[in-house]
Amino acid sequence: MKKIVYFLPLVFMFFLIMGCDKNGNSDDWENRVFDASLPPGQMNFSYLPTDLSDSCLYVIPLGNLNPPGHTRPSDHMYFVCEDAITRTIYAPASGKIIDKYDFDHGECRITVGVTNTSSYYFMHIVLDKDLHLGSEVKAGQKLGTTSETSIGFDMGAMVRTVMQPFIDTALYGQSSIHCDSPIKHFTDDLKTQLYDRVRREGPDKDGKICYDKKGTLAGNWIAENAPRDPYNTDNFDSYFVAFVYDNYYPTKMCISVGNYSFATSVKKGSYDDVGTYFVQEGAKKFEEVTPADGKMVYKLYNTGRFNGPEGERNGLLLVQMLDDSKIQIECFNDTVSEDRDFTLNAKIYVR
Repeated sequence: MKKIVYFLPLVFMFFLIMGCDKNGNSDDWENRVFDASLPPGQMNFSYLPTDLSDSCLYVIPLGNLNPPGHTRPSDHMYFVCEDAITRTIYAPASGKIIDKYDFDHGECRITVGVTNTSSYYFMHIVLDKDLHLGSEVKAGQKLGTTSETSIGFDMGAMVRTVMQPFIDTALYGQSSIHCDSPIKHFTDDLKTQLYDRVRREGPDKDGKICYDKKGTLAGNWIAENAPRDPYNTDNFDSYFVAFVYDNYYPTKMCISVGNYSFATSVKKGSYDDVGTYFVQEGAKKFEEVTPADGKMVYKLYNTGRFNGPEGERNGLLLVQMLDDSKIQIECFNDTVSEDRDFTLNAKIYVR
């Protein structure tokens, strides 16, 4: 299996990656990601966001898993170079900067409205000094650079008519609800260049962020005792568990958990840490598991990205659908057993 190098700076754990921030609400964010004063039409990208001549540059598709900040599949792509160099970022389309949020170290997130129903955004950009909230930008214009220590930047796209089929949209920010693949909006020749840089097996190079399937285990679940406000909750993604597929190897089933402390039966040094794990070959597919199946046993194997050597067994996870909207989970620091029984430490997740 091809070894992947990952773009995982600590700032990805920040709550902004969900497309929302504290002290906001859904109405505020609707206005901050789409500008009704802009003209109607479709969003078309005619310039690359950065120079692709660097052979080490690659693109991570939608759906990256990096708990706790990305326990759920991410709603934006990453442009990554394994060497930390300053990289220029260009506007792929003309528009207006309709939102700006400052990170530490001089980086920020900007959203550029293109039409009244579409916009794109960059994160981890050091914005040019003459640009600010409300500035008009032209396609091909330099927007800024990455920082001197960064190995890349994020790019996302939002289209109001795109509605990701989450079971409970109240648990998601606007950039997830209206997420679209940025690459789809480029001209055909630029699409080809970008898709050639995407690290994902199979023909679908855009990736996927929503695996929810009503009545089955597939998709995202939130801890029963968690807050329900994505706009005013720090580290919101850490409350989730996701039964999804890997965005690099999309036939491989993954379980991603943002905070194993919900499973109090685990021992220190294993499930106190967050993680994304492959499950055993031949396990029943998440989208086929229903309440009628009773308890399911998933062996957890390291992906080689977070918790240890790839393929090494890390633990055991029990899950049972109690009904269509409630599951119980228990994790065990057990690399030997084929099965276990639930204990009083099992935790409830809902959606």
